[in-house]
Amino acid sequence: MAMKSLLLATALLAPALFATTASASVTPPTPTGAAPVGFTRTTLTDHHRSEPIAGDSGPRRVPLRVWYPAAAPGAQPAMTMTPVEQAEWERALGGLPSGTLDGIGSAATTGARPARGSHPVLLMSPGRAEPAALMSAQASDLASHGYVVVGIDVPGETVAVDLGDGQLVPLSPALDHASEESIALRSRDLRFVRSRLGSLQGVGRLDPERVGAYGHSNGGATAAHAMDLDRRIRAGVNIDGSMWGPVVQRGLDRPFGVIQGNEFDGAYDTIDEFRSHLRGPRPFVQVPDTRHHSFTDFVWVVPQLGADPVESEVGTIDPAAMVQLQNTLLRRFFDAYTRG
Repeated sequence: MAMKSLLLATALLAPALFATTASASVTPPTPTGAAPVGFTRTTLTDHHRSEPIAGDSGPRRVPLRVWYPAAAPGAQPAMTMTPVEQAEWERALGGLPSGTLDGIGSAATTGARPARGSHPVLLMSPGRAEPAALMSAQASDLASHGYVVVGIDVPGETVAVDLGDGQLVPLSPALDHASEESIALRSRDLRFVRSRLGSLQGVGRLDPERVGAYGHSNGGATAAHAMDLDRRIRAGVNIDGSMWGPVVQRGLDRPFGVIQGNEFDGAYDTIDEFRSHLRGPRPFVQVPDTRHHSFTDFVWVVPQLGADPVESEVGTIDPAAMVQLQNTLLRRFFDAYTRG
């Protein structure tokens, strides 16, 4: 499928809106916590699993983008996308000038010495086709408040993901739409990462007893699916997504929150069913004047690119207010149900 068609099919931003807009790099929101934020990337290999649905021909490789609390800033602003990933996203969004997305991850730095102490961990799953790099404002803010945030991309589904060799992973036709099978794949990846947290280097000391999960859109369904199968995940949040799989009927006995927009009324039916079976704390917030990508970095990127916020799937909500709201909601939830 052509890139433009894929972006439209996944409800991403309309590429034509960006063809003649920004020429300078974007500037992310400033994290509100006391800790400087470090960033690193790594790829884990599951030698016991292959995923034909994702086009794997060998062991499953899972790329991670990790934000962590630092003792002091590193020497360079973080590049949360590799050059080949950024170039492909700039091309996909209507041919943005090269370098337009420079700075998207610069709320964090690379090479930063981790903060001392033991840190709670949040496993972060992005929406379908999107990289964890496009949830950087949430991740950076949480890291500044002491969390290690592990963003988990989905090779075969994620548009323009680089496993570390400078090559983009081909997209799998079997993952060009959301399904129970695609959520199950994402859940396997997330639970594998949960089992390998002890192998992450350079991000500080992670507390395996304090682990939560959250995600946007299909990433929120992934968090719930993984919690259903892995009791080591203490709490989760779905941000503006539907639910898939047996967990809809089974529910959960641990805290699970929902942050919801007001765009896809029909798609929220599974959320209502799922929440009716929850047996733990289940906070719910609906945010007016939003669209699906009000809950990603696009809510602050789009205004800086000069594009129309409604046409670009971010709605009419004030970008600064939206960033503050979603970061505060996530932090308060995980402070209550994961940190302690």
